[in-house]
Amino acid sequence: MKIIIAVDSFKGTLSSFEAASAIEKGIRRLDEFSQTTIEIYPIADGGEGTLESIYQYDKSAQIHTLKAKGALGKEISAPFLTFVKDAKPQAVVETASIVGLTMTKKEERDVLHASTYGVGQVIKKILDMGIGTIYLGIGGTGTNDAGIGMLNALGMRFLDEKQRDVGYYPKEIGNIAAIDFGGFDKRIATTEFVTICDVTNPFYGPNGATYVYGPQKGVTEALRESIDKMFQSYNAVVLKTTGIDMQQRSGTGAGGGIGGAAQVFLGAQMQTGADWMIDYLGLEKAIAEADLIITGEGKTDSQTLHDKLPMRIGLLAKKYGKRAIVISGDKSLGREELKPYGIDDIWAVTDYFSPERAMSVAFESLTEASSMAATELLSKINNPAGAE
Repeated sequence: MKIIIAVDSFKGTLSSFEAASAIEKGIRRLDEFSQTTIEIYPIADGGEGTLESIYQYDKSAQIHTLKAKGALGKEISAPFLTFVKDAKPQAVVETASIVGLTMTKKEERDVLHASTYGVGQVIKKILDMGIGTIYLGIGGTGTNDAGIGMLNALGMRFLDEKQRDVGYYPKEIGNIAAIDFGGFDKRIATTEFVTICDVTNPFYGPNGATYVYGPQKGVTEALRESIDKMFQSYNAVVLKTTGIDMQQRSGTGAGGGIGGAAQVFLGAQMQTGADWMIDYLGLEKAIAEADLIITGEGKTDSQTLHDKLPMRIGLLAKKYGKRAIVISGDKSLGREELKPYGIDDIWAVTDYFSPERAMSVAFESLTEASSMAATELLSKINNPAGAE
């Protein structure tokens, strides 16, 4: 028997690798699974944990670091990852590990000064290494600067109506009247960029970057409308300059507007995190060859049905006629709601333990819950007539 464990992180408690390891440890406690071939595929969506997921899976991958600016300008050790695929060196940048929301204390968040400049510094270093394909994981940022900091670090200048350089802080976005490409890194034109992100929000408006994700980054109700208007004003300048209306493109509001900057000025293609990881890990082939697929996430709820990992994994399992189950931290969906997506059953840690215990001793709780879920699964397999 061959089992595939492909899970997302349990945000706030376990990385995807830790969660997969806990599930494996739990099911191996059963004699029936003690000698089973189990393969772990840690998954991330482009946000926090993306580099770790790749590094844990691909032993040829290398983590590099350089000194770069964090969101509020403090120098940090910024990581990025390189790997070789199809004989081509490629790189992955995780913006959450450079200007991530969790990297700044809540009381210190300053959305008008938080910048993506450090992301541009990392990209420049990768260009210096001669790498021709760069993947940008743009989830989990603590910035809302439309990506102008990143672009400024790559040589782009932003000018006001009097042709004065306004710098790159987000408080100046509304003053941008022109864009100077003179110093913009020419290597970008010959580099392939792909954004990895599950967010499809537009650049501005009620569903845009500022209104939807701004509040957690420090956008107060008093600031919300004015910042959104700055994004509208800047978009008009971009449209006039490039002929591209970011508001009409999906995902331009991702990462506080990094999605728009990447699409327009880096020529980036957009790919969902789950799809990119499935392709990178060769997961479809592994699922086709497996007998049981286990997937999961922190909480399985209505959002799961909107292209989240368990849904994508379930549909692949369904394609190949494989049994697939979900083991998550918590759940508000049952098997009947998941069956159309190829999921045969679902369990959660909170089926067995309180939410407090599930969070405070997450690894142990998931291990024990997985063991109990596996016992119930075996009972259903061995006695299908008695299954609910």
